Amino acid sequence: MKIEEYFMLKKDLKGFRDFSKYEQTYPRGTLFGILLQKRIDNVKRRYGDYTSRLPELASYWEKNREIPGWLRLPPIMRIKLLMKALGMSKKEILKQFSNPENSEFEDLVWSAIYKDFIYSPIAVRNQFARGRVGELIIRDYLESQGIEFKDEKQLRPAKKTPDFYIEDRLEIDGRVIKWIESKALFGDYRTHKLYSKKQYTPYLEMYGDGVVIYWLGKLDNLESHAMLKDYSFIQSKSKFFLLDMKVFLASKNEEEHAEALDASVYQWEVEEDVKTKAFLDETLKLFDSIEKNIIVTGWNRSLRTILRNMGLIPVVLK
Repeated sequence: MKIEEYFMLKKDLKGFRDFSKYEQTYPRGTLFGILLQKRIDNVKRRYGDYTSRLPELASYWEKNREIPGWLRLPPIMRIKLLMKALGMSKKEILKQFSNPENSEFEDLVWSAIYKDFIYSPIAVRNQFARGRVGELIIRDYLESQGIEFKDEKQLRPAKKTPDFYIEDRLEIDGRVIKWIESKALFGDYRTHKLYSKKQYTPYLEMYGDGVVIYWLGKLDNLESHAMLKDYSFIQSKSKFFLLDMKVFLASKNEEEHAEALDASVYQWEVEEDVKTKAFLDETLKLFDSIEKNIIVTGWNRSLRTILRNMGLIPVVLK
């Protein structure tokens, strides 16, 4: 992606509704990655200023029983900062989120958990799922090519371990590749510089030449001694989840759909109300199960709403 396009998107994308203007040109996952990083950067920039206004925040809450409009942070961060302003310890704050049913902020906490696509427990599991899918696409690619490799777990206890170390000869664009790193995010300048220092440069020194795959796309002309690729490098149906951000919902014929989509099937089993720990735990379990495209059976409207809140597109199969 050209830098001019990136800055245009970063400026224009304020929420998921803005995706519709650009989805004919860019994958939804790319737009999501840019918006996500934009929101995180905003939090880092503003958080220090907000912490200096904790007495003002506490006073406003005591008077109005609502969070002031000037506290422009994602829902989870807003509530945590409010709790901190009211004198709660980290342990007490954690308890409020681990068991919202017994929290004096119950409605606020539940709303934040199901709406915050950056910092909620569901958002974190979603990001883990996206990372897992990207790594499994690479694993399938290497195995299909008959290439011997070691994964990150097999390389430990080495201090610096890429996702995949190539034991055989793997040649890409005339370069002999010894390691592959998977990143389920968009490669902008700041992100790439951070990971180059923490990971890519040490990998080059320890293992030799390698390739980084930014599954959600990347800026053109990033400075790198390692090879850089994006989602176009490996073809896989699992990119429905990564790039199209689709979660399929089915009430029948799920096995036929699973075969056509190269998807796994998850049976939703909880009937409890959405504001219960059982419902939340089942939602987290769903995201923990994702390794490729996913079809959910036994789903309900509350789950479909939560998926949308996380930036995903629930697709009801006929």
